Parts: sequence; structure tokens; C-alpha cells
Amino acid sequence: MTRTLVAALASALVVSTATAGDDIAPDTPEPGSVEAIRQATTEARFLSPWVSYLPASEAVPSPLRFLGRIAGAPGELVNTAQADAYCRALALASPRVRVFSIGKSEEGREIVMMAIADEAGIRDLDRLKAATAALADPRRTSPEDAEKLIATARPIYYLNAVLHSDETGSAEAMLELAYRLAVSERPMIRAIREKVVVLINPVSNPDGRDRVVEWFYRFLKGKTDFDSLPRQSPPYWSKYAFVDINRDTHQQVHETTKAVHRMFHEYHPTVVHDLHEAIPLMLTWNGTGPYNPNVDPITNSEFLELSFHEVQALTALGLPGVSTWKFGEAFGHHYLDSVAMNHNSLGRGYETFGNATAETVSRVLDPEDVTREWWRPWPGPRAFRWSMRDNLNYTETGVLAALDYVARHGPELLSNFYKKGYHSWRKGVDEAPYAFVIPEDQGDRRRVAQMVGLLQSQRIEVSRATAPLRLKEGDFPAGSYVVRLDQPYRNYAVDLLVPQDFPKDGGEPYDDISWALPAHFHLEARPIGDAAVKTAALAPLDAAHPASRESGAGPVFLLKDTGQEGLIEARYRLAAFRVQVAEQPFSAGGVDYPAGSWVLAGQSGLSDALRGVSSDLALDFASASAVPAVAKRDAPAPRLGLWVPWADTDSIGWIRYALDQRHVPYVYLRDEDLRAGKLNERVDVVLYGHVDLELAEQIQGLPKSWGPMPYKKTPQTPSHGSPAESDDITGGIGWEGLGHLQQFVDEGGLLVTLGSGSALALEGGLVRGVRRASGGPPRSSDGDGGASSASPRTTRTPGVHVRVTFARPEHPLAYGYPARTHVFRQNFPVYETPRRWLRMAYCTSCLDGPEDKRGVVLEWGDRNGAPLVVSGQAWGESGLQGHPALLDLPAGRGHVVSFNFNPLHRDLNRGDHRLVWNAILNWQAILAGRP
Repeated sequence: MTRTLVAALASALVVSTATAGDDIAPDTPEPGSVEAIRQATTEARFLSPWVSYLPASEAVPSPLRFLGRIAGAPGELVNTAQADAYCRALALASPRVRVFSIGKSEEGREIVMMAIADEAGIRDLDRLKAATAALADPRRTSPEDAEKLIATARPIYYLNAVLHSDETGSAEAMLELAYRLAVSERPMIRAIREKVVVLINPVSNPDGRDRVVEWFYRFLKGKTDFDSLPRQSPPYWSKYAFVDINRDTHQQVHETTKAVHRMFHEYHPTVVHDLHEAIPLMLTWNGTGPYNPNVDPITNSEFLELSFHEVQALTALGLPGVSTWKFGEAFGHHYLDSVAMNHNSLGRGYETFGNATAETVSRVLDPEDVTREWWRPWPGPRAFRWSMRDNLNYTETGVLAALDYVARHGPELLSNFYKKGYHSWRKGVDEAPYAFVIPEDQGDRRRVAQMVGLLQSQRIEVSRATAPLRLKEGDFPAGSYVVRLDQPYRNYAVDLLVPQDFPKDGGEPYDDISWALPAHFHLEARPIGDAAVKTAALAPLDAAHPASRESGAGPVFLLKDTGQEGLIEARYRLAAFRVQVAEQPFSAGGVDYPAGSWVLAGQSGLSDALRGVSSDLALDFASASAVPAVAKRDAPAPRLGLWVPWADTDSIGWIRYALDQRHVPYVYLRDEDLRAGKLNERVDVVLYGHVDLELAEQIQGLPKSWGPMPYKKTPQTPSHGSPAESDDITGGIGWEGLGHLQQFVDEGGLLVTLGSGSALALEGGLVRGVRRASGGPPRSSDGDGGASSASPRTTRTPGVHVRVTFARPEHPLAYGYPARTHVFRQNFPVYETPRRWLRMAYCTSCLDGPEDKRGVVLEWGDRNGAPLVVSGQAWGESGLQGHPALLDLPAGRGHVVSFNFNPLHRDLNRGDHRLVWNAILNWQAILAGRP
């Protein structure tokens, strides 16, 4: 394979007509631009002739004229308002530029996009959009009509900047690129304008951009010793997510993701290109494989061809350190650019070398970053000074090379776009499965509707059966949801609805390798190979709105626990009413109710309140004339506290989102709140989510040597202080805060820990008797792909669905679940079964005590012998099976519930959420119970 790829690179596409030896005619450099760019570039070898000057224009303001400096000047960053103002100034001055608002951030900042083309392209923008929309749907556009459209259509190339806000360089690179595309008269630029529509989003995450810019001016400006820089990023970018804003394409939680998806389905761009900064000096993505089998092979070929072209073009221009291939595997498409990969276009990106500061600093690369490889034909230097402008030079030059390629291959790329949709549609017509049937009654109609809604948000068409379906795969009632696969996004529908199968020898994946929605939602989507489904009586579904099914007027109401995720929201909406939970199964009115079902005795106003809750949450409250004779207990809504450490707010941001969406009130607990103590006076339950931190960092937080490091709203930092503020975010909870957390539990509090956050409880001394067996935080260096693939002793579950068994199916944490089920797991530590004590010294009488399985609620693996993996892949399964997945351990008068996985992962694994809600809803029962 290597020889093939080397040959492909060697024979890659012709380098652009503009080479290092060309002059800049017919452009005239803007006075001072050549000197300013040269001065901001640390070495001549880091500057290409394409971006060595700014073309002069009397009518159109350049970044130099508008900002008073060149883009990428050392020690300076544009904020969102400045970037937006420059976009509008360009559009006002040039008929080749238009500006659109494609959405607003969570905090109300506009997300601005420019469209750039020649005058004809801007004038015909609506026609060009209509053409790509027609090419996107082969059901209404024949191959012959597609050829006619392609003859007058243009590829549309979308560029997305600074999604990850501390990767600061691409915003100014895109502002300068926009100016260059608008005014330069060089043949290459003219061809791009005449043959392509370029869309540029210079600040895709405006809330994060402003926070990072203000952070730079507050803490980093003027500091040029890279090795001694303080933290280079504020604790928050957007309202909820940090890095994970780029893991949101399937679920579309964040406003940036929603805006880019809306843009995609309006313009159907041929390419979506996301700009990142993590690898020296520039890497253009194409993936190492294994490739996703549900992405058309044409896309993979385009992926490779375009990246090879960029490596060749930039190397020919004299830029060292440009590479491809060795980043990510292209199996999972969870990222912002993946909106294109999942919808028959091409999603791609760069990793350039950002400093995370606008200052010029000295950098030293690792030895493995400077070797000569087939995918890095000309390595960069080992030690050098690197500037913001150096980074911009690489980014802008790479994008120009890509746009030049697209301009010269436009009809081919548009034809490929049409063919990919055509192939996807015809597979649904000609090959089984022909459809998926999703029954509505699967215990939680609202969760079913939410999964269907996710499919529809991806423009996957869903219908409902207007009559019963009788198919070879079974009988399905009227009202069942049906996803017919004779549609352009058939491949993406299959990708979302069938389990993933990552090859065992596939190496180390970059991110999750299971995203199957039925596995995430704990639902069934039945593949249908019976061709009779093609002629079934179906009605197109506008939106899924599950109906409530009320029964009677009381005075007593019963709610059967069938695993509904909406119970958490219902309990807080009914906080003023007495709710009791049955501790044993019972029967009433001919209906069997499992343990965990609700009993609501007659109360003033209850009937009206239940009517609204039932309607909104699709919960079925049945009427009864008397309270059933069954053991039950009160289940008041607890005062919930959510601890968010300043050192890592990312994964817990998803918990905040989940609670906010369900209108669950909580106290935001900062590190300093734990240090202050008296937690029992404020909350009954403390929820501590997964964090990507070692144990010491969970306790000690950000280094105190960086402090004081305030995160507060001030005239100089108006975007800081949200969603929480601090006079000093360094120092963590410290031993003092850990002691107060211990006191909270000892005095009767419930602590719930998720994922690697459980290390604090299990290894930090809050509970005793549990030993780590193997593993570390998901992104730690403990184990790599080769080791995980080769060694059965190394357990790796890099974002997969695996089977579990309830060791205590009667436990309140198990309510709503069958005894054998599955959950989503990443690479978390593995723990041994608790023991009565762990050895105190090395002597015969001092060794480990006997196992104590009373605290094990859930264990890894299926006791009936089913394979561990439901979707994805695992390595070293024997090192996981039988180990605890969920513990409930007493400590003083309180309890610690520790999850060995993250049941609140990126708003995806909805079927796991209920486990956390069970801990909150049944907090008093857990505290009252003993293992």
C-alpha cells in the first residue's frame, strides 16, 4: 500500500501555474505590505510567494488599511466584532463579496459568512445554489439533466475558521484570503473567482473567539518564552463545550454546528474545509484508515487526491514540513466537517502549527516530527522561531492550492457529488435492506421520537405506517416509523442505524468507533429486506410528536416505569407534589407495574399538573381509585449540585446541557465552593462528571504558579465570567476541598462520579477497598493502538457499546432496565471488585481482605455469554469482563455511586442517561440502603 501511495504522491496533480519563480503581475503590492509581511515572518522559507504581499486596491480596504496592521502581526488578535466589521466593509466595497448571517451563538453573537466569486457568480448565487441542490437529489435530476446543470454550475467551497478557539490563526488567514480573492488579478485567483464560489466563515465560534482574545491580552501578551507560558486558554469557549464542539455533527447541540448544517443544506457545498492547529508545520487530512464503509469510495479518492496535491504544491513553493496521512483514521465522522462526508460531499481539514498565542516564540519539535517519510517528503526544521504570520502563511497558501485545484477540476467534482448521491439512492432501491422500521412503543415513546428527530435533522427522510405492516421480518403496528432507503442520504442512514464494526487490526482510532443511534438510545431499528416495504402504506413524517395516553381522573395516579428518560424532568416539574416509588412489583387495574413505578396519592392540583407533564413528556399516568398495597417510599426531588472543576469544563458541559434541557435545577459548584465547605447545607447530591485529568490534577487543579488567574467580567474582559466566575481559577479543590467533599459524604450526602471522575472517589480515599486494575484517562498515554490491538492484557474500549449485567437487579439504580443490557464506554481505568480491605503492609496477615461484592451494582460482560461488543470494537476483553461497571459504596452516613463509564456522553447515549437519573431520583433510598 505504501508504494501505491508514494506513487500517487509522486504523480499527483499538476502544481498550480503560480510557482515560486513567478512574479506578481498584474497585481501591484499595497505599499508597505511586502515589508510588513516579511518582517512578521521569521524565516524566508516559511513564506510562499502567493501570500508575500497584499494586492493594492483603491476601492476595497485591505486588512492592513482596515486594522492598521497586516493579518498575523505579532502580538495582536482580531475579536469577533472586528472580524465581522471587516467582512461587511469588504462586501460594501466589492461587488465580488456578499455577507450573510447564518446564525447566532448561544450568547447572541452573529455567525457571519462571506460568499466570494466574480461579479457573475455573486449575481447568480441563487441559481448556483439551486444547481447544487438539484445535483444533491438524483431522484428529481436525471443523469442527462445533471450533465446540463454541471455545464453551468460551480463547485462551492466552504471554509470554517477557529472552531477550536485557542487555535487562533485561521481567523486572520481567512480575512486576508477573502481580500486577496476579491481584488487580486493574478490568473490563478481570477480562475478561482470565475469557476468557484468560495464561502468563508472567519469566526465560527464567536463566543469562544472573544473569550480567547480577551484572555490573550490579559495573560499572554508580551510573553515570549513558550515553555513558561501560563495557561493559554480560558476555562470556557462556548456556553457548554470546549474541544467537544467539534464532536457534535450527529447530535447538533451547539449553535455553531446548527449554523453550519443549515449552511450546508442551503448551499450543498462540494467541499467543507475546517481549519485547525495542532501539528507542525502543516498536515492536510486524509486519514490513515480503516475508512468508513458507508462513505462512497469516490469521497475517499478525493480525500487522498486533494491532500496529495496540497503537499506537492506547497513543497514546490519552498515550504518545508508539509505532510498528510498520519492523523486520524477516517472511520468515524463526528466532526463539523463531517456534515459533508455524511451527505455525499467532501469534508476535510488542516492541522497547522499554532502557538495558541499571537506572540512569536521559539519552538523545538520532537524527533519523530522531523523525519523524512513518504507522507512528509520535506521535513521541517527541529528548532526555530515561529510566528502568527508563519502559521497564516501556511494556512492561506494551502487553501489557495486547494481552491486552485477545485477551479481546475470543478466539473469533475460536481459530477462526483451527483454520482455519490446517485449511488446512495440506487443502493436503497436495488439492495437490501430496503428500509428500517422503528416501532413507536419501546418503553419510552419520547426517546423514540427524539431518535427519529435526529435522523430528520440530518435530512434523512422518515415516514409513518398508516396501516399495520406485515413483513418477513415481523408484524409492525400502524404508526411505526419507517426509514425507506431509496433516498440520497441512504448511506448516512445506514451508518447511523446499524452497529459499527471497527477492524480488530485497525490500530488506534482517533475518537469514538461506535455511534449507532439504536445502541445509544437503547432502541430497536429493524432492518427490512422484504421488498414489500417499498409499496407499504406510508405517510411522510413532518415531525415526531408522541402523544400522551391519560387514563381516568384519579384521585390516585400510577406511572409504570418502562425506562422513560423523562422521569427526571417530571420529578422536578412535580416537585411540589408527593411522589412515592414502589419498591416491589405490583398489579393494579389489570396492569403489572415493576419496582420503580410511581404512586401519586390524591393531592390538590395534581390532576392538572400531570396533564401538562404527560403531554410534554409522553408519560402515561393511569388512574386508580386507591393507593395500591405495595411497599413504597417517598422520593422527594433532591437539591442537586454539579461540581465543575476549572481545570476541565468540557465533558461536564454536556451534563450541564442535559440538565438544562430537562429543566433540572442545580447548584453550579466551583472549586472554591468545595474549598469553602458546608456542602450539606446547600445540596443533597453532588454530581461529578468525567474529566480528562489525572488524579493529582483533579485535586490540585491548575498550577498555583499561574495565579492569581481571574475569570471575571470586567471592562477589559467583558466575555469572561460566564457561565461562572472566579477571582482565581488555579489551585483546584486542594486537600481542603477534598476534605470537605469527604465530610459531605460522611455526614449523609450522596456523591455520584462518572468516568475518570470516579478516580477521585475510588483512588483519592473517599471510599476504600477498590484497586485500579489497569488503564488511565481516555486521552492519556497509557497504551496505544498497536498495543491495544496486539496485547490481550491491555483493555481498550475507545468509544464503543459493550454488554453489562446487573449484579443487583433489584437496586434502585437498575430501575427501568433489564437485567442484561449494554452501555457506552471509552478508555477508562478498570477496577477490581472491592475488598473488605487492601493490604497495609507486606506480611501474611496484612494482605488483601476477601472480596466484597455487595457494592457491585453492574458488572462488565453478559453473564449468559453473549459477545462483549454490541457496536464498535474492544481489545483485551478478558481484562474487563466481570469487573465492576457501577458501584454503590457506603462512606460514613453517606454513599458514593461510581460509574466506570460516562453515561452522559456528548448528549448521545440517551439510553444510559437514566442510570444517572436513577441515582438522583432515588437518592434517599441509596442513602438508606447498605450493600
